[in-house]
Amino acid sequence: MWKWTDADNIQAIILDMDSLCQDYLEYPFTSILKDVKVFKVKDFWNNDVEKTQDTIEYFDISSLLQEILSIAKCESYSLIAISSNALFLKEMMQNHIGTILAGELTKEFLKSTPDFTYTALDTLDQILLKERKGYGAEVFATYSKSRKKMSLLKSETIVQLENGQQEPLTLYFGGRYYSQGHQYLLDDPLSVLVKEFKDNYVEVIDLFFDLAINFINKKEKIDILTAIPLKPIEIKNKRFDRFASLHLKRCTNNQLELQSILKCNKDFSQKGNNLFNRKEIVKGAFEVTENIAGKSILLMDDVYSSGSTFLEVAKTLYAAGAKNVSGVLLAANQLTESTSMSYHSLLCSCCGKPMTLKINHKNKQMFFGCTEYQKHLYVDTSISMQHGLRMLLDNNKLEITEIIDLEDEY
Repeated sequence: MWKWTDADNIQAIILDMDSLCQDYLEYPFTSILKDVKVFKVKDFWNNDVEKTQDTIEYFDISSLLQEILSIAKCESYSLIAISSNALFLKEMMQNHIGTILAGELTKEFLKSTPDFTYTALDTLDQILLKERKGYGAEVFATYSKSRKKMSLLKSETIVQLENGQQEPLTLYFGGRYYSQGHQYLLDDPLSVLVKEFKDNYVEVIDLFFDLAINFINKKEKIDILTAIPLKPIEIKNKRFDRFASLHLKRCTNNQLELQSILKCNKDFSQKGNNLFNRKEIVKGAFEVTENIAGKSILLMDDVYSSGSTFLEVAKTLYAAGAKNVSGVLLAANQLTESTSMSYHSLLCSCCGKPMTLKINHKNKQMFFGCTEYQKHLYVDTSISMQHGLRMLLDNNKLEITEIIDLEDEY
């Protein structure tokens, strides 16, 4: 789903000439979105791409966006960028610009996941016309049980076994997750539900996994459905087993039930560790308890951060004789904080304190509520989730600033 974009009001499109092929540069955008302005841009230092009469050259993204917003005379939430370069889109995201990646996202850029990814040019109009709503878990978190056309973020990687053999691993994600220390967390529907899922059953997450697993099963036949197991200390403390709580009704009807074929042998924590230590800490932590020789396995988890734990489990499954291993996860952890923009949350109309996204545990609906609501219990200042998300677009839009060239004082 769009994070910083008003999908009903797209007025300008940036095309990255440095990465896109000619088909994109000649795409009939104005026949899809009436009166939309298209800006073809290229890096000033890239001599491999020829500048045309309608090309804008740039030295840095911030100045480029200022120029385009001035010409287009629109707000930043009406501007989107299309590129095949994940680094280019990362800079756009940091400036609160909507992004579309033309191509598949590699594992290395999962922490900077764009709003949409696609590999077929003829599906671009589905995104622009809002027929494709976004990544599945984000769609369900925002629209609850309503059936919206969704997609799964797909990323291909490999698993390196101890004997040097390499095996494929296809990862499917339902969206993006902003962790506890991230400034977006309190205003992101999926992140709020992921946090809730750690301790409670969440119907929307159940629905997402059920549909996603059945979709994957049609593309690549799954023999065994399993999940990352609890650690010994979690079992001892009787921690909520989130995956065991899922009903997965469609999967059950299709004779694909969640099976416990994995065991975790040691307690470990990945928090605060670098990538090398994460890989070392998790080595040998898992074992397979069933015969899986020649089986195709789909492995479930909630959040993918460094991938160390997930890849270790996949390696363990392959070492035990699995024919193929794939993964389905709620979300990929994000690290796309803005380097130049401050973030502005909603403020309570009664006391001026921040409004955060909360869950009404009676009807399971999310809403924006005051963090200090107890000080004004008899004054309802809550805002619906949809209205609040729209207000956040305006609160965090990129402002146009006047650039003044300073004379050399020497």
